[in-house]
Amino acid sequence: MSCMTAQQKISPVESKPRRLPRYTSYPTALEFNDLAPGLYRQWLLDLPDDQPISLYFHIPFCEKLCWFCGCFTKISNSSAPIQRYLDVLKKEISLIGEISGRKKVSHIHFGGGSPTILKGEHFLDLMTRIRENFDILPDAEIAVEIDPRTCSKEKIKAYAASGVNRVSLGIQDFNIHVQEAINRVQSEELVADNMRWFREVGITDINFDLIYGMPRQTLDTIAETVAKSLEFTPSRIALFGYAHVPWMKKHQQMMDKHHLPEQAERQAMFELASDKLQQAGYEAIGLDHFALPGDSLLIARTEGRMKRNFQGYSADPANSMIGFGASAIGSLPGGYAQNSPDLKAYSESVEAGEISVRRGLSVDALDLMYREIISTLMSNFAVDPWAIAHQHGLGHNFEREKRDLDKLVTAGSLTRDGNTYRITKAGQPYLRAIATLFDQYFPQTTDIIDRCVHEGEG
Repeated sequence: MSCMTAQQKISPVESKPRRLPRYTSYPTALEFNDLAPGLYRQWLLDLPDDQPISLYFHIPFCEKLCWFCGCFTKISNSSAPIQRYLDVLKKEISLIGEISGRKKVSHIHFGGGSPTILKGEHFLDLMTRIRENFDILPDAEIAVEIDPRTCSKEKIKAYAASGVNRVSLGIQDFNIHVQEAINRVQSEELVADNMRWFREVGITDINFDLIYGMPRQTLDTIAETVAKSLEFTPSRIALFGYAHVPWMKKHQQMMDKHHLPEQAERQAMFELASDKLQQAGYEAIGLDHFALPGDSLLIARTEGRMKRNFQGYSADPANSMIGFGASAIGSLPGGYAQNSPDLKAYSESVEAGEISVRRGLSVDALDLMYREIISTLMSNFAVDPWAIAHQHGLGHNFEREKRDLDKLVTAGSLTRDGNTYRITKAGQPYLRAIATLFDQYFPQTTDIIDRCVHEGEG
């Protein structure tokens, strides 16, 4: 959740970085400012009892640093700091549970960092604390991000015993030369072991996370990675674009000696992988996801329930999410709230019985309307903004947006049927650039045609 994968780009016509949001939230985290813990407490108190919520847990530790990483994480080869963190995390669960009341939970997600750094018994203990404070629904999805290098058969048994029913394996790339360039070497045999162990315990909803645009990647290595991924038949495949932001993540400079694919190369990589996945029977979902027929995300899309949240595309019915752990972000009806990313400050607050939220943003009716418009566009590649405005009780005329949308119709990136604008195949590489038209915080100083031409999604 706190990762920046593919959230930032450098325009080929600019010397300074320019960000095209992935819109896993709206407004985006770039708009966050200081938020009083007391306000967040009130948001928790105001949560309705008759609606389920989601929970996110951030485990900010890894055994080894991947040089492509944009996440908030700490390297630890000792169990002591991890155990201290878990003790604080359990106290935060009790603290927030006491404030919010025993809410029903439809989705739980463990991210990082590497959740697989936790010992099996520690994960079981953590899930016990969660169940003591929240009512996990029988059909809730419980998902864990998996680093195959720190996973084991014993940990997987603990996941199954805890009710975990979906996992996402961080594959990134199967090519050894790419793996060496990004400091993440993991063998195909290791992945095969993980897959076998998960399926043996009945965890069959398995995602693969792949990344394109990294050092040493070529069309051949992308084709190789996709072919090897298909041999394992994961339920879903996420195909993310690498975000090179060395001015924010200094360790990414370790890869500067290697050639990074340019925009045209990145787009070709995505298109090649997308074509091969669809030829193999996977259906494309939105910006960067692919799933086999029958997958819950495909069903949600067909039924109009799919949406964007901090995990990307989601079928989760909950409209509220509480974030736990250092740097974790929550989304509630009142707005967004982010815990302190400083481990010491986070721990001191929780140990003192205080909420650790430091940053966030209150949202108003206009934000909620634009959030639904952007989420609908990102999920369905089509949107009727006037219909959504009407549903929100707002008489918005979208004069500026309509002018730019009609330009894109003329350019062939969109079609229009009544008040519904639909992205064409030619316009799909520019999905995020098109979505910025409805972003009231994004500077609307660049002509949308130029923005799409120079800032594709590749």
